[in-house]
Amino acid sequence: MSANDHPIRRPVVVYGVHGDEGRALEPVVRRVLPEGFRAFRVFENGPYVSTVDPSFHRSEVGARWRRVVEDLRPFDAYVELHCYRPRTYRKLTAERRRGGVPGLVDFGAGVLLGSVPRQHKRILGDVLTLTLEVPRKPSDRALRIVSEILGLIPGRTREEFVKELRRRFPEATEEALRRFRSYYPDRDPF
Repeated sequence: MSANDHPIRRPVVVYGVHGDEGRALEPVVRRVLPEGFRAFRVFENGPYVSTVDPSFHRSEVGARWRRVVEDLRPFDAYVELHCYRPRTYRKLTAERRRGGVPGLVDFGAGVLLGSVPRQHKRILGDVLTLTLEVPRKPSDRALRIVSEILGLIPGRTREEFVKELRRRFPEATEEALRRFRSYYPDRDPF
């Protein structure tokens, strides 16, 4: 059964996938995670291998990420939370990133949203999948936006999530959907 067919009941957030993001994101996760989500930190301070780098899934980091994903199953929504420094904003939001992955879209206050790389999607399966990037030192507004987006997931189908996301963030959602469809033309959004 896909995330389109039933309300999402078992969402997860994974963070600390690389570098020192685990330590940096811990207070963010504590502040924004809605009820019903399970969260798991892959590393507090681990090696940095970009998730869009083809070598990610062959690396120690990728192997640990896969073990975490398997340990968290079953889930019907997967959100990967990252943080970034201001100097990387343009690279993250470029139309195409490394490996042809579409750039993330700014939903306000520097909160970036997009899907996950193809290799992740293959492993995660037919579940709602999102990447969220927050500024390394997020503002209160950024935290409210992350909390709002995450809060739209539980209890909704994928289609209902996209509809509500579009209602609350119309221009950003349309751009995110356009980029998603250019990368995954044969899949339902996110």
